[in-house]
This record gives sequence, C-alpha cells and structure tokens, in this order.
Amino acid sequence: MKNLLNNFLRILGIEMDDLKEDIELMIGENKRRNESGKITNYVLMENMALFQNELHAIGAFQKILDQTDTNKFTTIESFIDDVKKKFREVARTHGYAEAGIICIERKIGKVMKYVMGTVE
Repeated sequence: MKNLLNNFLRILGIEMDDLKEDIELMIGENKRRNESGKITNYVLMENMALFQNELHAIGAFQKILDQTDTNKFTTIESFIDDVKKKFREVARTHGYAEAGIICIERKIGKVMKYVMGTVE
C-alpha cells in the first residue's frame, strides 16, 4: 500500500506540474491574442483572473497533499477521499473556480486508474 500511494503521489505531482504549465501557456496565448487585437482587454482580464484562480487552487491542493500524513491510511481510496474532502472545503472557503476543481479531480482520477492498473 505504501509503495502504491508513493507512486500515486509522485505521478500526481507530475500531473499537477503539467496542469500548471498548461495554464501558463494559456496565459501567454491570451496575452498574444490581446496584443494582436483578437481579444479585448476586458476578455484578457477575465481570462487572467480565472487562470490565476486555477493556479492558486493547484497550489492549495499541493499544500494539502504535502500536509497529509499518508501513514494513517490503509487504502489509496481512503487517502483520495480524505484529500478531496479537504480540498473541496478549501476551494469553497477560498472561492476557487469550479473549472480548476474539475481539472484537479480529473487528474486524481486519471492517476488513480493508472496506478491501480485500470487504464483502458
């Protein structure tokens, strides 16, 4: 179980870094689109606010992962349930956008399937 959970956390960390990189790319692309006149300043600012919100949500999620004692869990499912519950509460109290929450939870599911060997 410990090895499985460590693998899960390592891969999930890579996925979170990848998600952050994707958001950073979208930030750059939105700036370029604004500079070329394809989107207005208003649209740029709205998009930037969402992207920053999503980056903060990822940071909060990673902090929860870092602060959670993996030794108190007997299954990977119980660990994931606990982390998701904590993250949902933090997301609610900090006003994180649903889009960021969905992306993070999809990554959790993706990594869980991979680690458990149930990838289709």
